[in-house]
Amino acid sequence: MFPTNDLCAQALDDFYHLLSEVQQAQILLDTCVFASVPARPEADSGTEYSGGSGRRILVGNPPPRPPFGCITYGYYLSYFWANAEVTRNALGIKEGSAEEWVRCHNGDLPYTIDLRSSIEYHRNVTANGGYRALVYSGDHDALVPHLGTQAWIRFTLTYSNNMTFATIKGGGHTAPEYEPERCFAMFSRWILDKPL
Repeated sequence: MFPTNDLCAQALDDFYHLLSEVQQAQILLDTCVFASVPARPEADSGTEYSGGSGRRILVGNPPPRPPFGCITYGYYLSYFWANAEVTRNALGIKEGSAEEWVRCHNGDLPYTIDLRSSIEYHRNVTANGGYRALVYSGDHDALVPHLGTQAWIRFTLTYSNNMTFATIKGGGHTAPEYEPERCFAMFSRWILDKPL
């Protein structure tokens, strides 16, 4: 966003400063360090680290360590778990075929095509393929707000074209992470073709 005058620029600066104090994935939680590897200009081969366990772990660029009580602490631990040799072997990842695992790539994925919309694919699968689809969002997500999802799919009815849209009250960006019981109930009803 490019403000056209000083007053607007100052208002935007104030807004972004205040927004920086909000956990955008779940607006009611305390702000935590985003435990994901930052984008880097070139991928390195990583270094090995055993952490005293004797198990090899590929460590290229570990994420920052959040405080223990933050929800992102589990993401931090998942980096080391997913890059451990024992985990990679259990998942059948051939050595040299994949570099370090990163939870969120922050825009540095090596895609050559950017698909601007998948709406037509969803319509084709649900309307022509006879499949049902469940689209859900948490109402406490500031990254992809549920109203944005409704606008994106252009369905505001609960059932339309074999598509079901649900809002998870209290849910964040990854709704099952924040409201597992509600999401389980929603999915259980949906999979049994019962009203949500």
